[in-house]
Amino acid sequence: MYLPAEFQRAGAGVHPISAGVFVGDGRMVGRRMIHTGMGLSFDIEGSAHETMEHGEFLVRPGEVICLWPQKWHDVTEHQGMPLQTIWCELAGPSVPKVARLFGVTPDAPIVRPAQEDEVHGLFKEIVAGFHSPETLHPGHFLQRFHRIAELCAQGRAGNAVPGLRPTETLVQRAVRVCETGMLTFPTVEQLAKQLGVSQNTLLQACRRELGISSVELIVRIKLDKARELLRTTDHKLLSIAQACGFRSLSHFVHTFRNATGRTPDAWRRRHRR
Repeated sequence: MYLPAEFQRAGAGVHPISAGVFVGDGRMVGRRMIHTGMGLSFDIEGSAHETMEHGEFLVRPGEVICLWPQKWHDVTEHQGMPLQTIWCELAGPSVPKVARLFGVTPDAPIVRPAQEDEVHGLFKEIVAGFHSPETLHPGHFLQRFHRIAELCAQGRAGNAVPGLRPTETLVQRAVRVCETGMLTFPTVEQLAKQLGVSQNTLLQACRRELGISSVELIVRIKLDKARELLRTTDHKLLSIAQACGFRSLSHFVHTFRNATGRTPDAWRRRHRR
C-alpha cells in the first residue's frame, strides 16, 4: 500500500497507480488502453504479440515493454502458449520523460534488460508493496523503479548495433542520475562518486560539454524540476523548494528569479496549464 500524498509531498515525478500479475490461457487477451500513465510489463513466461499504433511487436520471456499513455494495444498470446506477465502502471507529471530512462521509443518499445532475474525480482517487490497492508515510503517504489530503468538502459546499450547509437557522455549520465535518483539531489561529491569519476573529471566534462560548472549543472536540473512542479501541481512554494533540494524558500526564490527573471509565483501564473 502507498499514499499518493506522500509522493506529492516528496515532489516525486511519477508514482504507481496499479500493479499486478497476468496469467493467460493461450488465447486472445484483448484490447487494452493505458489511460493515465505509462505501463510497464515484464514477460515471465510465454510470448505476447502486441499490435500497437507504431507496429506489431513480439515480447519474449525476459523482455520489458513500455506502453504509452492514451494508446490502444491489442494483445494476443503467441502460438497458443499461455502468457504470464508482471506489470505496473505509472502516473505523474514526469511520465513523458520516463521512456527515455528505459532507452525505448514508440517505434522500439521493447528492451531486454541486463540481469533479467533482478528485474523480475524488482517487479515482484513493486507489486507486493503496492498491495501490502502496510503503508510504505515512496522510496520503496522509486528505488526499484529507477533500478529497473537503469538495467533496461544497460540492456539497450549492450544490445545496440555499434555505430547506430551514440555513447552516453559523462554529462548525460550525470543528468540521468540526477533526474532518476531518489527524493533528494546529490552534491557534486556524491554525484561524482555515483558516476565513478573524480570531482575534477566531472567539472572538466561539464565545462567542455556545456560551458558550466558541476554545481551549475545540478542547479539547472533542480530548476527544471521546479518549473515542472510549478506548471503541473498546486504544491506550495516551500514544498517545491524542499522537493528540489533548495536549503530554504528564500534561496529557492532568489535562485529561480536570477535564472528566469521572475519569482516562482509570477512564473507559475504565466505558465500554469
